[in-house]
Order: sequence, then structure tokens, then C-alpha cells
Amino acid sequence: MPWDLTKCPHKGPVSFTNVDAQAAVTAADFTQSVYVNISAATGGTKQAYTYCDIGDWIICVVGHAHKDRLGFWTRPGNCFIPGWAGWQMNTPALKIAQIAGAPVHGVFPDGLRYPRPAMLEGLNL
Repeated sequence: MPWDLTKCPHKGPVSFTNVDAQAAVTAADFTQSVYVNISAATGGTKQAYTYCDIGDWIICVVGHAHKDRLGFWTRPGNCFIPGWAGWQMNTPALKIAQIAGAPVHGVFPDGLRYPRPAMLEGLNL
């Protein structure tokens, strides 16, 4: 999978692979999410955005959890890396629990959801 250069102004780590994307999901800590919301359309999807450091890059990881028939956030949705075209995986059980427990908060990270070099952090680019 390549970085979608129409969305990623800084491109992304050159050697990034699907294995790296899976490792980023594994490393993601959704208890530290910068943005969590519940879908307005159905109320059945909770999504959380958090960041991982991958080498000299900051990568956003998005995770989804879905409600079960009793209304609890126990079903997996997908996890993906914004800008990493054509890749997703089921949200792992541990991550579903983190997303389920995360309060709705934050502001959608817009352009900051795409990879950026760590050296640019705090420069408001």
C-alpha cells in the first residue's frame, strides 16, 4: 500500500509497510486519544484517534468499536492509518476495550491525522 499523496502533505515514512501499520495499531493507546466521537447517523460506531511514533514520524491511528445488541461497545470495527491507502484491520479486542472506555472529547484532527515528521511537531504546519 502506498501513502495517498493527495492527502499527505509530508508524504510518510518511505519504508512503511502493512506490517508497520499493524504494529502501529498494536502500539496505539486509545486511552490517550485526542478525539473520540460517536457516529451521528446511527449512534452505533465509536471512533477514536490517537498517535504513535514510528521512527522519526508521528502516525495517527484510528480505531472503531461497534455496539452489540445490548448497547455495549464490544464489537470490532476497523482500525486504519489515515493516508495509508487501501489498508485496514479489525480492531483488536484490547483496543475495543480502550475505545469503549474513552470519553467523547476533543476536536477532529483534520490535517493532523496524516503522517508528519516528528521534528515538525508544535510548528502548526
